[in-house]
Amino acid sequence: MNEHESLRKALAWLLKHPELDQHLIAEASRHFDLSPLDEEFLAQYFLSGSHGMARKSSKNTQNDDLDSN
Repeated sequence: MNEHESLRKALAWLLKHPELDQHLIAEASRHFDLSPLDEEFLAQYFLSGSHGMARKSSKNTQNDDLDSN
C-alpha cells in the first residue's frame, strides 16, 4: 500500500462525519493504523479551525461582500 494511502482513507472516512472530535480522530487512527504523527496532523487539521469547510465559509463571506458592491 502507498505510504500515504491509509491517511487518505482516514481523511475520507472522517469527512463523512458531520462533527469531529479528538475521540473520532483517535478511532480513525486506530482503524486505519496511522502513525502518531498522522493522527496529530489530522487533529491539528480538523480541530484547529483550518479545515476546508472553515475556509469555504470565509470565502463565501468575501463573495457576499463583492456581490453587494
